[in-house]
Amino acid sequence: MSGKIFFIVGVQRSGTTLLQKALSKHPDVLMQKRSIAFRIITCFKNIYDLLPFNIQHDKREFLQWLIENDEKGRLAELIDYKNIEQYENIRELIKQSIYKKIDANEKKIWGDKSPNLQHYINDLMLLIPEAKILHIVRDGRANAFSTATRSYRNIELSAQQWVDGNIYGLVNQDIVGQGNYKILKYEKLLNEPQKELQSICDFLEISFSESMLDLSDDKLTEDKKYVKSFFDTSKINRWKEQLSLKEIEKIEKIQGRLLKKLGYQLETQPNSFKTLSLRKRIFLNQKDNVRLLFKRKRMGMKEQEFVELNLSFKNRLHTFFTVLVRDLMSMPIFKSLFSRYFFREKYFNKSKK
Repeated sequence: MSGKIFFIVGVQRSGTTLLQKALSKHPDVLMQKRSIAFRIITCFKNIYDLLPFNIQHDKREFLQWLIENDEKGRLAELIDYKNIEQYENIRELIKQSIYKKIDANEKKIWGDKSPNLQHYINDLMLLIPEAKILHIVRDGRANAFSTATRSYRNIELSAQQWVDGNIYGLVNQDIVGQGNYKILKYEKLLNEPQKELQSICDFLEISFSESMLDLSDDKLTEDKKYVKSFFDTSKINRWKEQLSLKEIEKIEKIQGRLLKKLGYQLETQPNSFKTLSLRKRIFLNQKDNVRLLFKRKRMGMKEQEFVELNLSFKNRLHTFFTVLVRDLMSMPIFKSLFSRYFFREKYFNKSKK
């Protein structure tokens, strides 16, 4: 098999969790329970910022320290950092660590679901060039409605984020190639699950298994499940009932060109198509940012369960300032303030004293 590692990507609220659940039922697939791709990228990109302060130290000890000190120890659960001296380079360390997990669990392929990872494919491919990517696309109007409702976001900004995320998918596929970057539709997965899952298995170079068609989970009651126990086609056109014609026209003005490119039919005929300006994006994003600062209770997913989350004011305040400076400051200033948030000390030897 040429590739044993794959990632599920796509704009949030596009069906990444559904696809993860279906693939997790395959007897040959080891799905990562919690997203790990961003931890891999962040940990090893920190080398650029931190190595200048630690250039005098043994590079393997330095790498081991980075992995051990990654957020909540999640990366240390995956990476074979205790045997780091056995690996020629970082790519081999990551790849062989994942292969060991596959073998230990008697599987054939390992996968991770990380929504919005399509924006960071260049960083991912630098570290794991053999990875295959499954990019799932949902009708932009349904996605914008779902994001605005579930994530408490402005609907125009949600529409724009759908455009941005899926444009990345089209460009990524042109760069990486269709053999390693597959774009699939949420609606087709719901309407023709067996056909679409067969196509996905062919792409991943594994045999199709009917177990993927069974989405049941005995651990949760139906009302608590983030993903239903069946391929729920009622979600496909729900946005038509919930959105007003004016709201649909606003969304289609932003998304229209890409909707048509991806084969979706428009419901209205906007006078022109125009994406949001940078100024309006920042304004709407900060408007949402202020509103969410004072919203303690929110609905969300935890361990694939639909739950009410209670966010502390400290957590909300940190998110508020992060979003604020990310919009208003240059990247070098932002990195200086936030890139070492999880590294209380820049020098790894200090943590050993």
